[in-house]
Amino acid sequence: MQISEELAALIDRADIATATARRLLDENDRWRRTAEWQLDYLFELSAEFRKPAISRLPAIPPQPDARDK
Repeated sequence: MQISEELAALIDRADIATATARRLLDENDRWRRTAEWQLDYLFELSAEFRKPAISRLPAIPPQPDARDK
């Protein structure tokens, strides 16, 4: 069976479209992984900044309230 020139051209175009789609999917996956890495990194930085500071006792002890006397 011999395929027509038109059908051969369509098959070539489909092969090219398939290759392009695979390349774009791979590129999208790389971008997604990079974005996830950056978000994880930013989340870790945020967690570092949110760590509670060391609580220190005040230099002067609190004075009793006048109502407590």
